[in-house]
Amino acid sequence: MKKSSWLIIVLLLLAACGSQDEPTPTAVSPTAARTETVVVEDVQPTDTAVPAPPTSTPRPTVVPPTPQSRPTRPPVTLPTATPAETEAVAPQAADVPELVWLPYASGNFGEPVLMVEDGEMATQELPVAVEIYFDYANGWLAYGSYFWEATANQQSVTDLHLYDFATGEETLWAEQVGRAVITPMEMLDGPPSVAAAIHNGQGFDLVLVRGSENRTVLVEDIDPFFSWSPDGRMLAYLRRNELFVTDVASDSGNSPIASGVYANSGWVGDAPLWLGDSGYLLYADAPFTIVAADGSETFVPASGDGVSLDNGRPLTMLYSSTHNQLIAETEGMFGSGVMFYQFDEGFETAVISMQIADAQLAGWYEENESVVLVTSRGPMILSLTPQE
Repeated sequence: MKKSSWLIIVLLLLAACGSQDEPTPTAVSPTAARTETVVVEDVQPTDTAVPAPPTSTPRPTVVPPTPQSRPTRPPVTLPTATPAETEAVAPQAADVPELVWLPYASGNFGEPVLMVEDGEMATQELPVAVEIYFDYANGWLAYGSYFWEATANQQSVTDLHLYDFATGEETLWAEQVGRAVITPMEMLDGPPSVAAAIHNGQGFDLVLVRGSENRTVLVEDIDPFFSWSPDGRMLAYLRRNELFVTDVASDSGNSPIASGVYANSGWVGDAPLWLGDSGYLLYADAPFTIVAADGSETFVPASGDGVSLDNGRPLTMLYSSTHNQLIAETEGMFGSGVMFYQFDEGFETAVISMQIADAQLAGWYEENESVVLVTSRGPMILSLTPQE
């Protein structure tokens, strides 16, 4: 009994020792295997993904934007072409002078001329060859490119060119021209209308010219001296010492508004001056004479002492409707001078308010308010002030 008990105890001890060796790998190995697998799966892909992007990922990412930017360039370039052309023209508009004045009454002779741009006065070369100066207004210069030539009946003519300061273009508009004056109306688009005396073989016709191929004969057989009304609707012209007014739209064969015009001076060399929108005109005979545009009256303004106003025939005249003043350049014994006349309300009297010797009248600096005078000391601006 005791031996068998000992054998059983020994066997049990041996069994217990054997069971301690086998359960250890069975219990631990599954857990360890899972841990190693998880760690390997988490680490291995990470270690593999890190080197891959520098070699493959950036290149496909950088390349697409490059072809995308190229197609966008033509749309950007094409729209900028139009503004570039517009900007190239814009500076030319700033070069349009407010005033172009030639120092000679009949021509330029290649000399520099006085220009006023942005309020600044300077002597400059003209961009075109001008021999006969007709007129300048709103950026347009009317001129003849050769000096006077005689017709078969010994009348002086030249050609008529229009130069556009804004574009730099010049065009021949007419030939055999004795005088040309640009309309005072500002044109919104295209060239201005020009009134021109064009030779017809015997005398001159008053023609409205709107371009080299666009002209309308307003009146036949006139003297080549005429002027626009301030609103650009009427023209006053001379014919055999008679003064007429015609509507630009059509001439209805109006009767003269004055006769014996320039009969006392013996020389018809200037055009009648419109006295603003007053309905009166002045022609610079000796003495000065004022005529109602409707022909209702003609009278001679008197000076302060009641004597008829007679101070020599002016070369150039301006009228300020703001101050009711006449500014006239006259030729004297010692050269030209500028006279300032103050009219009363009805133009019946005209008092000399100022006189400047050794001066020429270039034109308006600010219309109706100030004038540009040219003296031996250079150009100057003179503001007009009302005189009592």
